[in-house]
Amino acid sequence: MKVKIVCDRDYETKEVELPMNEEELLKIQGSVLDRDTLGYIAGIDVKYYDDQGNEIDNVFLLNRQLQK
Repeated sequence: MKVKIVCDRDYETKEVELPMNEEELLKIQGSVLDRDTLGYIAGIDVKYYDDQGNEIDNVFLLNRQLQK
């Protein structure tokens, strides 16, 4: 499943294919954010969208479900 990770502040976007390693997903999320001011663990100002443009509430939960 393709998922877009988008920072609302500057619209930096990365596209990933789920399921994937959770640590790698965290690294990609961090690369989307300005880590000096926001921190990537909190997920501040990051939205996740599926390939139809629907917002995903919890990308990490979805990732785990797809791994089963």
